[in-house]
Amino acid sequence: MNYYIINEPCGAIRANARQLMNNNWIQVVLGVALYYVLLVMVPEFFQNCVSFGAITQWNGYLQQNQTISVIAAFYQMFFSGVFVAGLCSFLLYFVRLRDINPGYIFNGFEYYLKTLLLMIVMCVFIFLWTLLLIVPGIIAAFRYSQCFYVLADDPKKGIMQCINESKQMMTGNKMKLFLLDLSFIGWLLLSSIPMAVLMGILQPDDNTISYFVIMFVGMIPVYFPIAYMQTADTIFYEMLTGHMRAADGTSHRPFNEADYYWNNGGGNGSSGNGDNGYRQAAGTPQQPQGVPQQPQGVPQQPQGVPQQPQGAPSMRPLEQDSWTAAPAEHPAPAEQPTAPAEHPASAEQPIKTE
Repeated sequence: MNYYIINEPCGAIRANARQLMNNNWIQVVLGVALYYVLLVMVPEFFQNCVSFGAITQWNGYLQQNQTISVIAAFYQMFFSGVFVAGLCSFLLYFVRLRDINPGYIFNGFEYYLKTLLLMIVMCVFIFLWTLLLIVPGIIAAFRYSQCFYVLADDPKKGIMQCINESKQMMTGNKMKLFLLDLSFIGWLLLSSIPMAVLMGILQPDDNTISYFVIMFVGMIPVYFPIAYMQTADTIFYEMLTGHMRAADGTSHRPFNEADYYWNNGGGNGSSGNGDNGYRQAAGTPQQPQGVPQQPQGVPQQPQGVPQQPQGAPSMRPLEQDSWTAAPAEHPAPAEQPTAPAEHPASAEQPIKTE
């Protein structure tokens, strides 16, 4: 499978994320919030509110006793991968099909063992790179950042296949993803102000229920920029794999979703809709001249974009009222007239008799 170097500016990717989330903010934020509650808030509850399995030990760096919950540690170990894969599945359904269902957060349980092993292998690789220096560890984290998208896109793939594909598609794109995520830092800091204010005013004690409740409430504004950033990261993955490509291959103009192509999966894959072509948003301008035409009724495909591999995620067909097949630029040529019948042979000349 071919992968692409992302040339689109970060602002263009963010603009498309906002366009996708238009009128869908609440639903997407609820799905992302459910993911963070399951992945972050539940361990915090075990850490602060459940005394069973808690171990208190002296932290020499902080110069104070620190309580560690064994239950929280095991919870994060065994469920981090499955919820990360579920979030990727949730966002792929949203970005590709506008299908917003928070229940997709639990899709990872269908291939739980793979999510667990993938998380373990990823953490080991990143840890080994971090032993060299912090910077190689950060680079490794971005190198393997697409592993769970690959797994959620096709759960039939193996652990090392997901890791190798992530390495391939991130070659030349790690800095672009770093800059894309860095561009959200302002929104994340701004949204964290309410939680900082609540903590400063109420000053709850650590490892208490009040601390957990304040943190839970203070995180609500943070979910909005997180959902915004996760949507942009999913669009980035779609561009990496060629599911979403600019019609003319350039990025010297403002980003417009109508100018980009979306691939809904192969007919032999698990999508099951029998459409191997690319689709465009309704109202998309026609193809520029010079693009070879397809027969009428067949969705057009930009040159240089490979077909999606078999085993795409099980997605519903695109809604007909929001997405239509790309129109043909010219009607199919009329059939050529049949060749005229051959002229009848001239009558034989009479034989002269002497």
